[in-house]
Amino acid sequence: MSRSRRSSPTFAPCPIRPEARRRGIGYGAALGVALFAVAAVCIVPPAVPRSLAAIEGRGVISLCAHPNALPFASRKDSPPGFQIEMARALARHLGVSLDVAWVVSPVQYRSAECDIVLDTIVNRDVQAESRIRISRPYHHSGVALALPAGTDGLASFRELGRDRRVGVQVGSLAQMVLGQRGLRTTPYGFEDEMIEALAEGTIDAAAISPASAGYFNLKNPGRAVRLVHAYEQEPELAWNIAVGMRGADALLGQKIDAAVQRMLADGTIRDIYARYGIEHRPPVTAR
Repeated sequence: MSRSRRSSPTFAPCPIRPEARRRGIGYGAALGVALFAVAAVCIVPPAVPRSLAAIEGRGVISLCAHPNALPFASRKDSPPGFQIEMARALARHLGVSLDVAWVVSPVQYRSAECDIVLDTIVNRDVQAESRIRISRPYHHSGVALALPAGTDGLASFRELGRDRRVGVQVGSLAQMVLGQRGLRTTPYGFEDEMIEALAEGTIDAAAISPASAGYFNLKNPGRAVRLVHAYEQEPELAWNIAVGMRGADALLGQKIDAAVQRMLADGTIRDIYARYGIEHRPPVTAR
């Protein structure tokens, strides 16, 4: 399995502020910002936002993505990653082409002139304080539990014994939450290292993104791990994800909402995820 050298991005790409972390959000998607870490919403970089009219005038919408982060995105384009495929589909619905701004650090994210970021965690409190506009959600995700193949019975993090070695990403929300519960956590810098350790028996479980675990199983059918969507029972480890738009006007937001709705209805999003071994899970309505 090729190594992505980064953490998962569910969500957006810069370190999250302390107050956002208390609200249940960890780090953003790339570069030490992991989905299980949990990632996602960051303060918008100081780039000039573009309106729908400006995007249509240019004939291009720009996406920020990591160049080496399968299954999320890859500059090699073989495969491109589900974020790139979804962004291309969005661009087609808008009647424009897609440009990708490849970024590998928070500084680059802040300065890149991109219009959208995929896998932005929906957190209304944080987004109300920033210039990020979010689309209607298109997926429900969170911190999943990965176990060795053949492990039966366990269905949640709360069922893990304190003697179990649980892999977590350094600085992640999962590390904080599970550590506070007294679980024996083992930190890793990258999800690919963590899931390899699980497959090899170095650790007993892993707090990981469903996307990373699903892609590992797709690429390694003989070493597949058991994936449990444990976040469904853990509100602080679960979230909806959406398209993040930097300073977008209302018209762009409406256009992207309509495109997301069509892509959900016709199975486009489901099919893109499936190509990467990921199960599409419909967004959960806020209670």
